[in-house]
Amino acid sequence: MIFCTKKISFFFVLYTFVFCTKLQSQKLFSSSKDLITEIESILVKENNPPKDTLLLKKRLAFLKESSNKKINVLYPALLANGYAAFFDKTNEKSEYYFLKSMQEAKKSKDLSLIIWTQLNYSKYLYFYCQIDKLIPIVLKTMEESNQIDPSEMILPAETFKFFGWIMLTVEDNSAVNFLKKSMQYMKESSSESASVLNAIGNCYFKNKDFTNAMHYYNKSEAMALKIGDSVRYAKVLGDKALVYDKKEDANTAVNLLKQDIAYSQKFKIEKNEMYASILLAKILLKLNHKSEAQKILERAGEIAGTKPYYRSSLKEVIELKLLLLNGENFQKELILRRQLKQLDEYLLKTNGNTVLRRSNWLIQKNKYENETKKILLELEKGERIRNISLLILISTILSSALAYGFLTQRLNYKRLKVEEYENDRLIFEEKLKDASSDIDYYAENLQSKDKQISILEGELEEIKSSATKYLEEDRSKLQEMLGSHLMTDENWSAFKREFIKQHNDFYNAIMENFPELKESNLRIIMLQKLNLNYYEMSNLLGVTVDAVKKSKQRLKKKLGEKYDLLFEIIDYK
Repeated sequence: MIFCTKKISFFFVLYTFVFCTKLQSQKLFSSSKDLITEIESILVKENNPPKDTLLLKKRLAFLKESSNKKINVLYPALLANGYAAFFDKTNEKSEYYFLKSMQEAKKSKDLSLIIWTQLNYSKYLYFYCQIDKLIPIVLKTMEESNQIDPSEMILPAETFKFFGWIMLTVEDNSAVNFLKKSMQYMKESSSESASVLNAIGNCYFKNKDFTNAMHYYNKSEAMALKIGDSVRYAKVLGDKALVYDKKEDANTAVNLLKQDIAYSQKFKIEKNEMYASILLAKILLKLNHKSEAQKILERAGEIAGTKPYYRSSLKEVIELKLLLLNGENFQKELILRRQLKQLDEYLLKTNGNTVLRRSNWLIQKNKYENETKKILLELEKGERIRNISLLILISTILSSALAYGFLTQRLNYKRLKVEEYENDRLIFEEKLKDASSDIDYYAENLQSKDKQISILEGELEEIKSSATKYLEEDRSKLQEMLGSHLMTDENWSAFKREFIKQHNDFYNAIMENFPELKESNLRIIMLQKLNLNYYEMSNLLGVTVDAVKKSKQRLKKKLGEKYDLLFEIIDYK
């Protein structure tokens, strides 16, 4: 009787889930208008973070201390932006805080926050050319933006403008629609709208529609002059030069680009100066003005060499220099070709501005669209199921045979999971023993081991709560696997070697300043450097969370005043 009651309860829950799935999948809780206004105000104010990260933490502390959990989400997101500004490259700190902000947004079930945190991370990936990571996130964010009214979004103008930029970069025709949509949510006369008009002109230019391209360039130029935005005015001049170049009016193109460069130098916009200089050098080469082109390329090359994310432009500079040499200096050509090879290898990995990036985007986009169609079909199927759900509910209650089948399936599933966990454990152990792995790969596997430990503990708790005798064998196997996931001395030695290779300066600084540290201290310090929390450390070391905390307390007592120095080295080395 008790068993039947449990089965009835189970199928009632299943029925309720099927009935509500579609409704829940279409709508998440959104922020109120007042909260969105408050968040937007904060984001505008914190748009240019200071490069002093300690100062930034103090400035953002009010977000962390807010009683509103949705406001709390802004703290890791803006802190991630601050670390990006400090390092001016991709870095572990930014990655950690970007991912944390997205996780917290998901917990809040606020779609506007989910979209914004993903967009914030996407901008970082786009700026530093991490296209492989960017593509799936942007596609997911675009899909989610269709599930919410733009008026309920955080900074909708900025959101649609970014989508337009991305689609323009990969030459997707939807770029114009996104850009025009963004203008619906911004001031008519502003630097932002002038920027979007310029981008729309670029869309038409890439489609070889030079008439419409010039139309939007002129509108952008007029707005920039009206509001006194000299920076945008300079960029428009450079883009108009491209149209004149296509129309075989090289002299006008050269004059416009020289004006663009002059404005860029005046306002110290090196990135725009670099782009305009490369375009000017190409036209000068066509006009056979080699000496002037050489001078322009030297300056462009200086700028391109200052940032790793300028390497696509540096490649263009080197290719133009090779055209200038034209076989006249074998030694210089050899050096340039070696540099070009290194750049090609780098850009292949980061996808830069290569054909590979566009191809990869289109493949990912197609795959995502297919998956979306499948989901829609499943939802439609769910709608039909809902119409006959009452009949299903009655029939499942009356069917005791189905209950027996379900229990049998559950037992088989548990046994399969035990085998799966064992296979995963063996794979992780092999990866950790591979001496060719770098420390980032170790960190990834340590995180994976921690997840496996958590899953195994969950499975053991579920088995303990069951009185079924058939699960006793599974319990012993799971306990054995749980013990085998701990960090062995052999694994620790391999991990330590690779850690020292990757963080040599950090390790030397630790050993130089703290010679009194024991091996047990080093384990805690190295795992902390990889951003593992107390729970993850305790899982991997096979001790309790309290034991890890006590180890750190003993370390603090041992080091005394030098303890703060230790964590300064952990944070900044």
